[in-house]
Amino acid sequence: MASDQDFRQLMRVRYDRAGDILTFSFTAQPKPAVAEEAADDMWVRYDPDTHGVVTVDILNFADRVRSAFGPQLTYHERADSQRLAELRPFEVLPGGNGSPRH
Repeated sequence: MASDQDFRQLMRVRYDRAGDILTFSFTAQPKPAVAEEAADDMWVRYDPDTHGVVTVDILNFADRVRSAFGPQLTYHERADSQRLAELRPFEVLPGGNGSPRH
C-alpha cells in the first residue's frame, strides 16, 4: 500500500470551457512531462525521471458529466471571497475514493 508520501498535493484545478478539459495540476509551476492516455480521454502527464504526476487531464468533461448525471445537473460559478478564504488545499487520498483530506 502506498504511503502518504507517495501522493502529491493537488496544487490547482482548472476547467477550460472552450476545450472542455478539466485539469488537475500537482506542481506549482508547469514543467516538461511525458503524456500517456490512462483511459478513454483521460491523460496523465508525468516526470519521466521521478515518475511523479504533473497533471491529469479529463477531456470532454462536460459531456461526461451530462452523460453520467443528465442535463438537469447544472453548475453556476460564483465569487464568494469569504467562502474561498475558508477553503484549504487538500490532498488526494490513498485508495482513490476522491474524498478530500484536511
